[in-house]
Amino acid sequence: MKFERDDGTSSTELGWWVFAAALAVVLVTSLDSYLGWFVFGLFLYYVARPISRWLQERGVPSGIATILTLALIILPFIALLAAIAVIAFGQLSAVRAADVERLVRTLFPGFDFGTIPTTPERLYDSVSELLTNPSIRSFLFRIRGFVGTFAAQSYNLFLTLIFVFFLVRDEATMTGWFRRTVADEETSTYRYLQAVDQGLNSVFFGYTLTIFVIIVLSAVIYNLLNLVAPPSMVIPQTMLVAVATGLATIVPLVGRSIVYFFVVAYLAIVAFETDPVRLWFPILLLLIMEIAFDNVVRTYIRPVLSGRLFPTSLIVFAYLLGPPIFGWYGIFLGPFIMVVVVQFLWVVFPTLSWPGSPESNDG
Repeated sequence: MKFERDDGTSSTELGWWVFAAALAVVLVTSLDSYLGWFVFGLFLYYVARPISRWLQERGVPSGIATILTLALIILPFIALLAAIAVIAFGQLSAVRAADVERLVRTLFPGFDFGTIPTTPERLYDSVSELLTNPSIRSFLFRIRGFVGTFAAQSYNLFLTLIFVFFLVRDEATMTGWFRRTVADEETSTYRYLQAVDQGLNSVFFGYTLTIFVIIVLSAVIYNLLNLVAPPSMVIPQTMLVAVATGLATIVPLVGRSIVYFFVVAYLAIVAFETDPVRLWFPILLLLIMEIAFDNVVRTYIRPVLSGRLFPTSLIVFAYLLGPPIFGWYGIFLGPFIMVVVVQFLWVVFPTLSWPGSPESNDG
């Protein structure tokens, strides 16, 4: 690695490393509460980067290309994610209302729910109190917690978008500075960070975006099928089923099919108990999802989006263990940690195990 020294002495270099470590500790401690938004910003960066590069290759300046990408792609994408989350939690509360608050507190450990009615009973009590005491003071007291929380999270999202903007716009400048100042293309440090970049692109732009696309498409299909469903034969909780379909995509071979099977089995049981003629609907659902939808996923969505850089088993554990361990941002931080560790084992660890190898002598 290439680091400039003042006088070439080892004591000076050691002093600068101590100072750098102290700066890192201060930075990590100060920004700890923003870790979730940081990894979410990294995810948005890897979603926006290929689109911005595509625009720049066609002559659009980097700043304008970044603004267009954020305005036309990233902001609608965030709004779609928020809508999916709200609808999914709403449908979940209809199934297991008592568990919704516990689940939300697990995924959002720092979120203030004290003044927000998260159950029908608390919502009824809040509305009743406002009706019996319809004063401005009572109304402001009720909404101040929600407004404060909403404003804080909106500010965090605004910071995240600014972070993504500068990452996408100035990526070439930052890469050039890194090559000139820290490590050039011949060093193992550069190769490792390049491998991490490729891995994050494979996971974030590949697997994660594939999951979200499948969630959206399957939700549209389920709701369209419900429009032609016989009475009492609608697909229940379509958004929850769509989320399960998307998450099951990371399980190889049989992931989505398990979701289809349970929905079809449920509808078939309802048809047998009411009118066997209605079996046409679960059969239609099975044909559309197993033949048409799955072929679209395998032929178009996966080849275009999904990366094949890591073993599927690692991807499965990264996505499934991330949210329970870290909260809502674990779906991004879990894969991030997996990429950093695996690429270290693949790129750097062999050079440490065999110091005499050519790769271990290039810095």
